[in-house]
Amino acid sequence: MKKVLLVILLIAVTATLCVLPFVVHPASRNLIAKIRYFDGSMDTIRITGYSPAGGSIWLKAEDGRIAVIGANNVIIVEDEEYWNE
Repeated sequence: MKKVLLVILLIAVTATLCVLPFVVHPASRNLIAKIRYFDGSMDTIRITGYSPAGGSIWLKAEDGRIAVIGANNVIIVEDEEYWNE
Protein backbone atom coordinates (compact mmCIF):
# COMPACT_ATOMS: atom_id res chain seq x y z
CA MET A 1 0.00 0.00 0.00
CA LYS A 2 2.84 2.39 0.84
CA LYS A 3 4.52 1.68 -2.49
CA VAL A 4 1.33 2.54 -4.39
CA LEU A 5 0.96 5.85 -2.54
CA LEU A 6 4.61 6.64 -3.12
CA VAL A 7 4.27 5.97 -6.87
CA ILE A 8 1.14 8.16 -7.07
CA LEU A 9 2.90 10.94 -5.20
CA LEU A 10 5.94 10.65 -7.47
CA ILE A 11 3.75 10.84 -10.59
CA ALA A 12 1.92 13.90 -9.23
CA VAL A 13 5.18 15.71 -8.43
CA THR A 14 6.66 14.87 -11.84
CA ALA A 15 3.53 16.05 -13.66
CA THR A 16 3.55 19.30 -11.69
CA LEU A 17 7.20 19.96 -12.51
CA CYS A 18 6.59 19.25 -16.19
CA VAL A 19 3.65 21.68 -16.39
CA LEU A 20 5.20 24.60 -14.47
CA PRO A 21 7.46 25.90 -17.29
CA PHE A 22 4.43 26.21 -19.57
CA VAL A 23 2.46 28.42 -17.20
CA VAL A 24 2.76 32.03 -18.33
CA HIS A 25 3.62 34.26 -15.39
CA PRO A 26 1.67 37.52 -15.36
CA ALA A 27 3.81 40.61 -15.58
CA SER A 28 3.31 42.85 -12.58
CA ARG A 29 5.01 45.80 -14.28
CA ASN A 30 4.95 47.47 -17.66
CA LEU A 31 7.23 45.10 -19.53
CA ILE A 32 8.29 45.12 -23.15
CA ALA A 33 10.20 42.55 -25.15
CA LYS A 34 12.84 43.61 -27.63
CA ILE A 35 13.10 40.83 -30.19
CA ARG A 36 15.97 40.34 -32.63
CA TYR A 37 15.18 38.32 -35.76
CA PHE A 38 17.61 36.23 -37.82
CA ASP A 39 17.86 38.84 -40.59
CA GLY A 40 19.11 41.41 -38.07
CA SER A 41 15.88 43.39 -37.78
CA MET A 42 14.38 44.18 -34.38
CA ASP A 43 10.86 44.54 -33.01
CA THR A 44 9.48 45.80 -29.71
CA ILE A 45 6.21 44.46 -28.28
CA ARG A 46 4.28 45.06 -25.07
CA ILE A 47 3.95 41.87 -23.05
CA THR A 48 1.58 40.94 -20.26
CA GLY A 49 3.40 37.77 -19.25
CA TYR A 50 6.36 35.53 -19.98
CA SER A 51 7.70 32.11 -19.08
CA PRO A 52 11.08 30.47 -19.69
CA ALA A 53 10.79 27.07 -21.37
CA GLY A 54 14.08 25.30 -21.95
CA GLY A 55 16.13 27.39 -24.36
CA SER A 56 13.12 29.50 -25.34
CA ILE A 57 10.88 32.11 -23.77
CA TRP A 58 7.10 32.18 -24.15
CA LEU A 59 5.88 35.76 -24.48
CA LYS A 60 2.22 36.69 -24.05
CA ALA A 61 1.60 39.88 -26.01
CA GLU A 62 -0.86 42.59 -25.04
CA ASP A 63 -3.33 41.39 -27.69
CA GLY A 64 -3.30 37.83 -26.30
CA ARG A 65 -1.00 36.22 -28.85
CA ILE A 66 1.77 33.94 -27.63
CA ALA A 67 5.20 33.93 -29.25
CA VAL A 68 7.99 31.47 -28.58
CA ILE A 69 11.38 33.10 -29.07
CA GLY A 70 14.89 31.78 -28.53
CA ALA A 71 16.21 33.02 -25.18
CA ASN A 72 19.27 34.62 -26.78
CA ASN A 73 17.08 36.64 -29.18
CA VAL A 74 14.92 38.55 -26.68
CA ILE A 75 15.50 41.16 -24.01
CA ILE A 76 12.73 41.84 -21.48
CA VAL A 77 12.80 45.30 -19.93
CA GLU A 78 10.52 47.52 -17.90
CA ASP A 79 9.61 50.70 -19.76
CA GLU A 80 6.82 52.93 -18.47
CA GLU A 81 7.21 55.47 -21.30
CA TYR A 82 6.71 52.87 -24.06
CA TRP A 83 3.44 51.71 -22.46
CA ASN A 84 2.14 55.29 -22.22
CA GLU A 85 2.61 56.00 -25.95
